[in-house]
Amino acid sequence: MKKVISLILVLTMAFSLVCGFSVSATKNYLTVDEETVSAITQGAYIPSFIEKGYTEIGAWAPYSDNSFLSDGTAAICTDPDYVKYGKASLQTKVVEKDTSMICLPIAPGTLEKLKVYTFQAYVKTNKLMSATCGAYIQIMLYTDEGQYITHYNSEFVVGTKDWYLVTVTFEVPAEYDNLVVTPFVIIQSCMKGEAWFDGLAIVEGDQPVADYASLAPIEAPSAEPTPAPVAPTLNGEPSAWAKEEILKALEADLVPEHVNSNYTTDITRSDFCDLIIKMIEKKSGKAIADVIAGYADAKADVSFPDTDSANVIAAAKLGIVNGRSSGAFDPTANITRQEAAKMLALAAKVLGADITASEVAFADADDIYAWAKEFIYYVNTIGVMNGTSTTTPPNFSPLRTYTREQSILTVYRLFNAL
Repeated sequence: MKKVISLILVLTMAFSLVCGFSVSATKNYLTVDEETVSAITQGAYIPSFIEKGYTEIGAWAPYSDNSFLSDGTAAICTDPDYVKYGKASLQTKVVEKDTSMICLPIAPGTLEKLKVYTFQAYVKTNKLMSATCGAYIQIMLYTDEGQYITHYNSEFVVGTKDWYLVTVTFEVPAEYDNLVVTPFVIIQSCMKGEAWFDGLAIVEGDQPVADYASLAPIEAPSAEPTPAPVAPTLNGEPSAWAKEEILKALEADLVPEHVNSNYTTDITRSDFCDLIIKMIEKKSGKAIADVIAGYADAKADVSFPDTDSANVIAAAKLGIVNGRSSGAFDPTANITRQEAAKMLALAAKVLGADITASEVAFADADDIYAWAKEFIYYVNTIGVMNGTSTTTPPNFSPLRTYTREQSILTVYRLFNAL
């Protein structure tokens, strides 16, 4: 137990100062609300599932990695099936012999010196076996500098019991200016079984309170004002026909900062990869590493001698881009319209789109390379890339270079088309 306490003291102190719940009223309580599940490995600090805020129906939620588990593994979660108050209880289930400690820090100075308080909670157990301890609650006292003073335990609960009230009564000593009082819910040295905790309360005096309707709820922290949305900012002036869609792309956070300028200049191969990868992450809601891990056709190892750009490597792993015949990537070279069409279509494929499309007639079809035709047909059919003339049929201009503004608005169109 001393080892457990010593490991907790330093981390608990920091969170107690910042994240502890206030006990400005003499009677307070917390109940479990939203379901949160965490698998816990040996020796891990894990979310405590206790939120200092309170809602009408009560709430526990994660706020810090500030609980300790040792000597095995356990699962801690909220359980809506066994409830004393609110919508759910906090469950600790023994997977192997273990100890789990869930911390509820109280900010220093919120309990009055020389006053007696009672920390109470309801505990429910199911076949909880322990040679020495069991399920219980604890109050730990130490200074804000981490000096351990003492702790108080409730009785231990083992076996199978329905909701059972356990209490810890303690007096706040006067000799410490910044005393940290930390309640815990604990199962310790248990071989198997499970326990639930609910209806935690701090009350003034040495008697627990049975009627929770008489308790004052923990006051919710003041909500931070929602910042006003920041209007997208152009760094320069794009062509009139592109301006509206570029502003929408900026508003959708699809444009890397270094690409948001010099709109009419040709885009480089590397910058186009940056645009494509950001769009994939936004559309999928995943980090690009997770996209690659879940993409069946992803390449395992890719490298280029002339760039170490993470986005270029990611695009290459996803098959969206290739290197030159020399093995280099040529990151600063410009791309052509047919190369852009290929990259846009293959990005759509990565995101699960079927990129097959019927043939589209273009006046300059003979200029389109054979490898590019299926991609051009797809992006044209879904309205991402149009022709470059008003003739019938139009030109596609496959060998013309591609500008930043064209790149931004077609990535934006693809984002909306998928």
